[in-house]
Amino acid sequence: MQDIKNKMIAFANEVTANFNGAVLGLSGGLDSAIVLRILSECDKKPHCLIMPTNISNKNNLEDAINLAKTYALRYEIINIQGILDEFIKASNSKDKVLIGNFAARIRMSLLYDYSAKHNLLVAGTSNKSELMLGYGTIWGDLACAFNILGDFYKSELFEFARFLNIPNNIISKKPSADLFEGQDDESDIGYTYAQIDEFLKNYENNIIDNNYIKLLDRINKNKFKRENIKIFRRS
Repeated sequence: MQDIKNKMIAFANEVTANFNGAVLGLSGGLDSAIVLRILSECDKKPHCLIMPTNISNKNNLEDAINLAKTYALRYEIINIQGILDEFIKASNSKDKVLIGNFAARIRMSLLYDYSAKHNLLVAGTSNKSELMLGYGTIWGDLACAFNILGDFYKSELFEFARFLNIPNNIISKKPSADLFEGQDDESDIGYTYAQIDEFLKNYENNIIDNNYIKLLDRINKNKFKRENIKIFRRS
């Protein structure tokens, strides 16, 4: 695992070489904690934005702050509830998923605005399981300039997090995008990450288990999130 860690640090140093480093959205969850931990050992220390709403899990907020302080990293807390309220008013929407997606896009807009002001690159925090399933908000949490977790299944990251000495309360909490109160990934998807990743590994080897047809449907439905914009060619 030390070799993987060293390669991640080298990769991040290379892609940020012409910038002042990276900025990431720090949620207090496992994936962003791992990204922060890796970037904290880069040549240029990362900046962190912590962007809760009024209904965000308070434990996540506390964990995010503690992580940034532990590694003596620059961080800002921006409560995005006011922006979100204006969207809800303008769209007249009560759909929790739509509101959660907009919250994810607010966060990414703030990250890119911050990155432009400080000459930083936005670091992604999506893992391979999420990317393959399209389990994320396009132009929201899926948007980034580089990603060090995109080739790692979610179930692989728990052991890696222990190797990195990520606090156990972060490793043991239910994976959640914290899009709305009480939300967690495995309940949304309908399978545990152990089941999801077993299916995805088989899928990559062209082995399809029909007991997981809902996951196959999700892969096919969200394929557009993993592709570049389709452009019409005149010839």
